[in-house]
Amino acid sequence: MKIAVLSKMHIAGGSEMRTAELASAIRKYTKHESFLITSDSKIPDKVLARIDPNVEIIEDVFNKDKPLINRFYEMDCIVVINTDSQEFTKLDYWEGKMEAHQHVVDLSKIKQMVFLFNFIVSPARHLVGIKTKCKDVKILTTNKRFFDEISEKDKHECIKHFPRMVLESPIDPNSVSTEKTPSDKIRIGKHSKGMGSKWCMDHVPLILSINKNYENKVTWDFMGTSGELKGKLKDIPNVIMRDEFSVPVKEFLQNIDIMLFFIDFTRQEPFARVVAEGMASGCPIVATDVDGGNRMQVIDGNNGFLCANTNEFYEKLVYLINNPEMIKTMGKNSILQSKFISSEFIINKLMMFIGA
Repeated sequence: MKIAVLSKMHIAGGSEMRTAELASAIRKYTKHESFLITSDSKIPDKVLARIDPNVEIIEDVFNKDKPLINRFYEMDCIVVINTDSQEFTKLDYWEGKMEAHQHVVDLSKIKQMVFLFNFIVSPARHLVGIKTKCKDVKILTTNKRFFDEISEKDKHECIKHFPRMVLESPIDPNSVSTEKTPSDKIRIGKHSKGMGSKWCMDHVPLILSINKNYENKVTWDFMGTSGELKGKLKDIPNVIMRDEFSVPVKEFLQNIDIMLFFIDFTRQEPFARVVAEGMASGCPIVATDVDGGNRMQVIDGNNGFLCANTNEFYEKLVYLINNPEMIKTMGKNSILQSKFISSEFIINKLMMFIGA
């Protein structure tokens, strides 16, 4: 079979990395041909580095001078990712009636389309239009909250009967290491893009509270910190701040013992790749207790803790600092849980779903 993964690829974010990993895993773990299709003219180098060399890349698929839309018709299945763009879910997009492009894709010639919703699921209701052309349309959601929302909300009545499944973000276990570098300090780390909602200002009172009694025992290591928070943390001596991706993720994770996933409490993370990588590297995860990915990835008290407020973050970190043997125990549990989101495991689920 020929299976294509399609997404926008203009930045090196979680969705783009997920696209690269899925396309690569199809090639690596199955007997099928794998393709990565994008409407963008160039894939970022950081994403390209994640793509298996045996995956055929089709860039700028709607280029007006050399349209490549006939490549769509070769495929036995097209997996569309990053559908929070809303464009991909609309029939008008595929029929060239939107600003994105003017090419008409005959969806009746495409055998199967699978749409993965990885940030919001509300655009899924538009798939009823695509279903009038392509007879085999299926839905993947990145977490159970999105999956349940389709059943629970009236606006999704028209698509509740579509085949659907939860498919977590795949992690290549070879992209991280479970070996930690030695240190006489407990290293609490976090890396993320420098968005305000991912670097809430409550980091400051948390760090100051921990440092009051444990400054000589801990080091804070942050990569990608937002500008405003940087200004507040720059004079705290045991805080390391790095630019985004200034250190390879594999190396960064080898040098931390606990992963802190302290984001704004109003932010519902669909399924955090950084958390999954932290799990695979053997870190216990201390994260916000919000629905979505966090509650799927972190089993409270087993491979980390879910915290409802800043005080709970303090209490759980203090517990781990005072009980370092639990850092190792929970870290091992994280590694175990990560096996169920490994690339091979996830791609086998996907293949059963699409009927390959």
